[in-house]
Amino acid sequence: MPSVNRELALKILLLRRIRRRLKRKPRQLYMRKIFEQRLDHGFLAKQLRDDPQYHQLYFRMNKENYDEIYNLICSEIQGKNTHLRPISAHQKLAITLRYLATGNTQMEMAFSYRVSPQSVSVILREVMMSICTKLGPLHLKKPMEENWKDNEAGFRELWDYPNACGAMDGKHIRIRSPAHSGSTNYNYKNFYSIVLLAIVGPDYKFTAVDIGASGSQSDGGVFGRSSLGNALHLGKLGLPPPKQVGETCLPHVFLTDDAFSLKPNVMKPFPGKFLPAPQRIFNYRLSRGRMVVENAFGILSARWRIFHAPINSDPELTKLIVRCAVILHNFLISKKDLSNITTDGPQYGETGNWREETVGDTGMERLHIENSDHPNLSGGEVREEFCRYFNNEGAVDWQHERI
Repeated sequence: MPSVNRELALKILLLRRIRRRLKRKPRQLYMRKIFEQRLDHGFLAKQLRDDPQYHQLYFRMNKENYDEIYNLICSEIQGKNTHLRPISAHQKLAITLRYLATGNTQMEMAFSYRVSPQSVSVILREVMMSICTKLGPLHLKKPMEENWKDNEAGFRELWDYPNACGAMDGKHIRIRSPAHSGSTNYNYKNFYSIVLLAIVGPDYKFTAVDIGASGSQSDGGVFGRSSLGNALHLGKLGLPPPKQVGETCLPHVFLTDDAFSLKPNVMKPFPGKFLPAPQRIFNYRLSRGRMVVENAFGILSARWRIFHAPINSDPELTKLIVRCAVILHNFLISKKDLSNITTDGPQYGETGNWREETVGDTGMERLHIENSDHPNLSGGEVREEFCRYFNNEGAVDWQHERI
């Protein structure tokens, strides 16, 4: 077989490239007129700074928190002045926050801010990646024993559940069908989704998340196949050692619903409707502690309305959107900036307005209840011990009125 003449091959490739360039149509416009007028028509975010109420409604945060985020990521997103009318870092952040707050399409954002759709796509990735890089290590820390201890104290004092390190739940995040994905993300409720699995602390912050499991997976097995489930199985989540609860030394646990399997470190309600009083008391105390994860998802969806409809982006950008929204949620919770969203409270009958914000209009769906649960004996024993504790030395005056 004759040897390849490398010099001739390079010349042929170069000639083909030149021919393709010559066939291209010359660019008719350097910049469309509507984009040229971007600066002439003013920048709405600057005007909103003089109206705190509308700033809160527009960006879902006050201007002090907006400024703190801007100062953290400004150097990362400030473009080089190689363009006639460069898009400023303030405009990039405003576009990204408004995109999360409304769920508008990228084309709608392009028209609103007088930038090209291609620029919006680049800006969203650039800004959200910077937020995850700069704020992520501060507001979505890797679980460590000290973090679990802080959570345990909060659950014991605020929610009357000892040895709880977090409440766990998962949601199907609606997405548009990814190209060439087949039925990979098609779930049992007949729409396309990825799964956001989360552990939430007593203060409504996400302690740990797993993002991106395909919606077609069995919901009952999502946790077992996730990074969180694998770390728990291998003993690498850093949970504190067992601690005395009443007369018994019990492990630290996560509070879940029927979608999860019962394990020594994962507590779920007793199944069935006509239960004896002690088991109904246990179920009430557990569901009371689980309110934190319901509130967290409710606040997340009420603040960032991109979750109110299927997210129309490629899978990698969708995961980045979810992670960025979770980090911003934690940041704003730490600043006590709830954007006038109220939560379900520990007292009976305290209902949050996030339910009004999201009812019938949310892209988040709960995980399917797992009916084929076969708990191991040690998980059942742990649940029975908690049940005994709540009905004896751990009983509170008001619990019998709630069942």
